Formats: sequence, C-alpha cells, structure tokens
Amino acid sequence: MGSPRILFCTTGVFDTVGGIASANRNVLAALQGLAAETGGTVETLALGEAGPGKPGYRTFRGDKIRFALASVLNGLRSDLVVFDHVQLSRPIFFLPRFLRPKVVLLAHGSEATWRLRPASATAFRHADLVLTNSHYTLRRMGDYLTRFNGAACPLGLPPQFEIQPAPPPTSTEPIVLEAADGVSRALGDKVLLLVSRLDATEREKGHRELLSVFPRVLKAFPNAQLVFVGAGSDLEPLKTIARASGLGASVFLPGRLLAGALEAMYHKAFAYVMPSRQEGFGLVYLEAMNYAKPCLACHDDGGADVVADGETGVLVAHDIDEAELLRALTGLLADPARARRLGEAGWRRLLDQFTSAAHQARVTGLIRPLLKGRAP
Repeated sequence: MGSPRILFCTTGVFDTVGGIASANRNVLAALQGLAAETGGTVETLALGEAGPGKPGYRTFRGDKIRFALASVLNGLRSDLVVFDHVQLSRPIFFLPRFLRPKVVLLAHGSEATWRLRPASATAFRHADLVLTNSHYTLRRMGDYLTRFNGAACPLGLPPQFEIQPAPPPTSTEPIVLEAADGVSRALGDKVLLLVSRLDATEREKGHRELLSVFPRVLKAFPNAQLVFVGAGSDLEPLKTIARASGLGASVFLPGRLLAGALEAMYHKAFAYVMPSRQEGFGLVYLEAMNYAKPCLACHDDGGADVVADGETGVLVAHDIDEAELLRALTGLLADPARARRLGEAGWRRLLDQFTSAAHQARVTGLIRPLLKGRAP
C-alpha cells in the first residue's frame, strides 16, 4: 500500500492562544512523528490563523466555507483526518462511508458533555476514535452519549514550555502591583495565585468564591494576598467586589501579563488556587506545578485528573462549600513546609506524566493502530 496521508484540521496551532492551541502543538508533533515512522505525510489546515502558512500548513483567516471545502477535498485524498474540534468535522461526515477516511475527533470538555449538540453527537458516534483531554471528560461523555469509541488522552505542557530542571524555591525578588483599591503595594510571601481569562460568561473558575471567603482568611493570616492574573469582561466587576468587601488592599488584578512577568509571578506565589468547576483538564495547573506550587482544585472536574488530593495539592467539593474552601486555604497557609512538599511532589508528577513528550506518546499510541497496514 502507498504511504499514508494524514490531515490535521484545526482551529489553530502556532498563532492562536488558549488550551486547545497548546494541545494542538503536541498533537501535530505526534502526527508528524507517525508520518515519519510510516513514510507518510501530514498536512495541516488552520481555520483561525491569518499568516501566510508554510509547506504542509495552510491558513484560512477564519473563512469557514473555504476551510470546510478544503477539509472535505483533502480528506478524500487522506487515509486519516484528525479534527481538533467536533464542529469542524461535520462536513466530512456527509461523505459516504466508503469514501470517508478514518476520522479522529479531539474532545475538550463542554462541547462533548453538557453543551453537546445533536449534530456533534452524531459526529462523535461516527468517528473512528474520540480522544478526550482527560479521564474526567471521557466519563462525562458517557453520561451524555452512547455508542462512541472513546479513549482518554490526558494533555501535557506544549513543546515550547520550558520545564524547570529542579523544583524552584519561592522567589524573594520584589514585585509591586496596583491593588484593587488603586494603591501600589509589594507582594509578600503568602500570595495565592489564580491565572485565567476573566470572562463574564464563564464565572466558574472560582474567583468569586475566593473573594467570598478571603475576609476570613485575612483574620488568620493578615499578610495573605490574592492575585488574579488575566484579562476580560469580568475584570472590573471583580475589582468592584474586592473593594466592596473591604479587600481592596489585599487583592490584585493586574490583567494579562507578558511571559516574563507571568513567570516571575509563578515564582513568587505561595500556592496556586483555582477551585474551578469548568475544566475539561486544566493545563494551568501544570504550569503551576512546573514552579513547584501546591494546587487547589475541585473534585468531579478535569482538575482532579491533574491535582492528586493530599499528594500534590488539595481538592474541594465541586459544589463549593465555603467552610471547606476556607479550611483548604488556611491549611496550606498554616503549614509552609507541607505546602512545599505538595508543590515538589507536583513538579515530580508533571515530569512523570504531563510533559510534552508524554502527551505526544499517548497520542501516537492511540492513533497508530488506525494506520496499521498503511506503512509502505
């Protein structure tokens, strides 16, 4: 048989931000490795990117019609097509089964579970393989969908992310930020960090719950500080809540930070706290673990695939109970030695399970059987 042709249809890889794009960098590298292994080729179609592209990588500047036509026409000439989002895959399923290539769909969370659309359900059922970003997402898909061929393929940090060679110590370098009350203040040694977009339509990352319990945290630890890094439509409302709660001097919302400043913030943090109820996986926990930070996440969420309760951090109930959240936060702050042990264990867990190479190996191992017999 001839050399296999692999087609990767994606929202974006190189010029796109966000967790899906980060995961795509590993997926593309894995597909390129498979192509090299089998003597095949990989072509990538990127819907959302606007650059000129390069050999084997075409961009479509958001033109959905051109992208859909290209995915079908190139799919007809391919042995395997991988889609990074189920909505991109719908045109390929209009092809008769005997003309259709093998199809792999990547599932990231809500689009495969509680936001599942009928057309997407049909696509998932007809795909040759569905790779979910976590065991949690795979279990949740089973609650909403039957008769699909799914496998968990937990993510890893993207290839360009530099893994720390050893668990780094907490930085003592000064960082001064403007607090929610408008006054610039230095960060101390009890910084609780949360990094995420601040979207008013997605309020389940835990910001409001943290603000709600933080006055009681300050009673026990007056020098504790909350830092919410990220930009979006919820930035100003969160500042208003902080000021109205009397937290203006202890809460900092600096917006989006450039890479160097964000790295310094991770080094400075005491712990990473994101009691989110909307994670399909939670790449940001891995980023924090790279800096040996203990993490706070939720049970029954994708973050529980990443954060091992009592080993690398603390998990709280998905339906946030303020008393439990308060105990988790104060428990970390009260025992810096324990927090450090959890953080170092998280760094080791990252190195063992969630590197770029580990993610690529999982993708390769799960997709390789679909190309069985295609090697020249």
